Parts: sequence; structure tokens; C-alpha cells
Amino acid sequence: MNLLKNSTCFAFLAFCLGCNSWPGLRDRDQTRAGTSETPTAQQLVAYLNNNGSRVQAIQCNQVAIDAKQGNQTAPGLDGLMVCQKPRNFRLKAKVIGQPAIDIGSNNNEFWYWISKVEPVPYVFHCNYEDLDRGNVRLPFPFHPEMIVSALGMGEYDPSKQYEVKVNQQNIELIEPVALYQGKQVRKSTLFARKAIAQGKYQVAGHILRDGQGKEICTATVYEVQVSKETGAVLPQRIKIIWPEEKMEMVLRLNDMQVTTVTPERADRLFSRNDLSTLPGFDLAKWAPDQGTAIQRTRGLAP
Repeated sequence: MNLLKNSTCFAFLAFCLGCNSWPGLRDRDQTRAGTSETPTAQQLVAYLNNNGSRVQAIQCNQVAIDAKQGNQTAPGLDGLMVCQKPRNFRLKAKVIGQPAIDIGSNNNEFWYWISKVEPVPYVFHCNYEDLDRGNVRLPFPFHPEMIVSALGMGEYDPSKQYEVKVNQQNIELIEPVALYQGKQVRKSTLFARKAIAQGKYQVAGHILRDGQGKEICTATVYEVQVSKETGAVLPQRIKIIWPEEKMEMVLRLNDMQVTTVTPERADRLFSRNDLSTLPGFDLAKWAPDQGTAIQRTRGLAP
């Protein structure tokens, strides 16, 4: 399993826009005008819901990614990303005009295809019902809820009992324990200590932790943009870290627009039907869509 996980992650990195050093990530200015009064959980949830309700779908026509795993960095990727609440997502990218990556999700399943996966570049897919049972180990980290939250589209249940923690740099809004992929998790939203204005707070990032407090995934927002269409505050540069996989990505989201996705387009876009000519692999069954899993000394591998 570790061999498959490493080969999948490294294959993804082989198509990501990379360099030997990370771009300078600016420290957020904590001294700008605003109020340092600690907001309540109700105020933070109200702000997030107001912002999230302005956006049902976004389309980013120019996605650039810097990525590394351990000491490995990777060469150039550019692509198109569309996201629609609650779980519709598609990222398609090319390198030198050739398809390289396809990552997608709809309400029923998610999938990913990376052309450099060896020995066979399967379309790996998994049904969310199987994933929620907790019996699926993912070779590639994929957290659709974190993507929606990191893109500024998330909406929060005001009836939940949230916890607010304050440290020197951030205010942390912590959601109650919930089940995710069969495990207990806590999700936190980070805000800058100083409010931008009365009732407006700068989202600094998002953290997904397991039941013991260990970080599963962290998304840090470094730059934001304001939608001309709706006034929603959306991220422009995000750094995502998966500590267990020792994997990091910086996403630059240029030419991002709040959009409307028609049902007809959603059926086409948020589906792997256009990948039907490629061999598939069911992660829940741990077997190719046609045929049986390949036996090896320890476990199964595609």
C-alpha cells in the first residue's frame, strides 16, 4: 500500500508546477486597521455563512501549482478548475498540451487519474458511501470538504456548539467532533486576530484533525480576492499540507470567477464518463473494474 501511495503522489508531483525553492509567502499584516475584540462563535459563523451564501460555484481558468513531497519537487502544470457546492469538483490539467491530471468529484463518488502512475495509469475511483465506512485507504489525499472550505464557499450549521480559541496570531473556530471516512475528526477555521472591519474577519486557513488532535490536512490562505459579481472574499493563493504524506501544494488561482453551472453542464463536467476509455480501479474493492486485483506477497496492488 505504501508503495502505491508513494508512486501515486510522486506521479502527481511529476506534473505539478515546481521549483527548487518555494515562492516567498508574505506574512500577514496583523497591524492593519480593525478591531482586536474577540468575536463570538455566532459572529464568526454568521460571517462565514454570509460569504459562502454568495457563491454556489466558481471557475478558475488559470490554475498554477507548486508542489513537493519530502525533498522532491516537480515540473510545470496549468489547468482549469470548477467547483460547485456541495461536492462537485473538477481539476483538469495538461503539460505541453498533453493531458496529465484529472481529479473530480460529484455527490456519489470521487476519482483521480494521473498519467504517470505506474505500471498502469488507472482512473482510481471510490464511492462516498464506501469511503464513509472507513474501509478505504487512499493512495492520494483527497478531502472535498476541505476544498470547498478553502475556496471560501463553505457554509456552517449555526445550531452546532462551536468552540473559540485565541492564540497570539489567530482566532480558531472549532467544530464539534464528526465522522469523516469512518473516523472522528475536528475541523477548525482560522481567522486573523484583527477584524478587517466590524463584523468582517480575515480567514487565515483551515485545519482537519483526527480524534487525537493530529493534523490530517491544513490549508493556509495567503492572498485573497474579492468577487466583482457578488462581493464574496475568495482565496487567490493557498498552501495545502498533508503531514502524513509529507506533501505540500501551493495553488495560485488566477482568473477566478463566480459562476452558475447548469444541470446539463454539471452532468457532463462532474462525471468520469469522458474517461470511460481508460482502465478503472475501484479503491473500495481494491480491484480493477474488469478482472481481479493483482496478488502480491503483502496485500493487493494494481
